[in-house]
Amino acid sequence: MEGERRGRRDAPPLPQPSTHPPIQSSRPDLGDRATVRGLRVSWRRIGLAIEAQRPMAELRAAFAHSEAIALDLDECIFPGYTQVELGRRVAWRILRRPVRASDRRLLARLALGGVYFGIKETKRLVGVGTPMRRLVRRYERVLRGVPESYLLEAAAEIPAASYPYAAETVAELATQAPTGLVSLGLDIVARAYTQAFRRAEGPSLSFIESNVVCFRPGCRGRVFDAYDREAFLENGADKRRVLERRMAELGAAVVTVVGHSEDDAAMAVLARETGGLAIGFNPSWRLRGVFDIVVRGRDWESMYALAAILLGPSGR
Repeated sequence: MEGERRGRRDAPPLPQPSTHPPIQSSRPDLGDRATVRGLRVSWRRIGLAIEAQRPMAELRAAFAHSEAIALDLDECIFPGYTQVELGRRVAWRILRRPVRASDRRLLARLALGGVYFGIKETKRLVGVGTPMRRLVRRYERVLRGVPESYLLEAAAEIPAASYPYAAETVAELATQAPTGLVSLGLDIVARAYTQAFRRAEGPSLSFIESNVVCFRPGCRGRVFDAYDREAFLENGADKRRVLERRMAELGAAVVTVVGHSEDDAAMAVLARETGGLAIGFNPSWRLRGVFDIVVRGRDWESMYALAAILLGPSGR
């Protein structure tokens, strides 16, 4: 298929055996150096705000063999949580331009969503997590009954608030292999990204794996009902599972992953197991060792530079 041809074209042979450190856990604490068969492997700078723990030849070879590329969305492409941003934009739209004045009755529950998020973030700051299923139940209570039109309009606005250079970087990465989003976020937002990042010429986002939301008939059209529990993505293991399924559909044996948090660690391990690359964008220090490459920045400018480095001097 075309994705396979792009993934293998002009690809140098993969170094054998690989010298990157084996991963024993999705939550490693490797710090500034990783141990490889008793040796100490230093991180080295390969660009502005870009560090790697593998030689450049290995990085380019692994990327050149990649036949699929998976990207996280929340706190990676988008500077925050898209579910929270969706609720905020829906509330603002209803407050300022409701389709019907009676729609403002929904604002009390939407405001409660902000309270829930504040409590979650406060707990996180003191090291106390909130189970994903509990967050989902709260989110469902907040959005239940909101007309689909408000949600779709708000979702369409979110990609424009992504990190600068994100769309350009995705387009560059997609010249190598089919590229898509694997996210715990909502499918209506992920689909908005495929539309907003679409290029007149050249590839961009071509697949999404995310949580599916269900709508039910309301008195004035469809309204939000609940998450689809049969397709529910709860954690990093679920993200890895759907990525493996997508790779099988694409006929892709090697994957490169761009992630940020613990929810991406399992996908990062998969990338390294298949011979691809695990790239971390602003990961925590504890998760740093999961990734082959770590990029720091307030936007995706350094990610764009990394794409150029991996594609090589001639690009694609």
